[in-house]
Amino acid sequence: MTITSQEIQKLLLEWKEELNKEKQRKIQADAVSQDASVKINMIDGALQFGEMLLKKPETTGVVDIGTKGTSKRTKE
Repeated sequence: MTITSQEIQKLLLEWKEELNKEKQRKIQADAVSQDASVKINMIDGALQFGEMLLKKPETTGVVDIGTKGTSKRTKE
């Protein structure tokens, strides 16, 4: 069986289109993965903060949250 030049060009075009689709899909997957990593790190930090609060004896019953300019005080 002989493959014509036109058939080869058609195959190459199909492969290039498939390659572009897969590259776009990978870009999207990387973005989803990055977003999940950020959320995981945020939740992990919140868990560590909560565990630290449980271990640290607090005498006033008030916990500072935030920085000096944006500090909010909450009752426990």
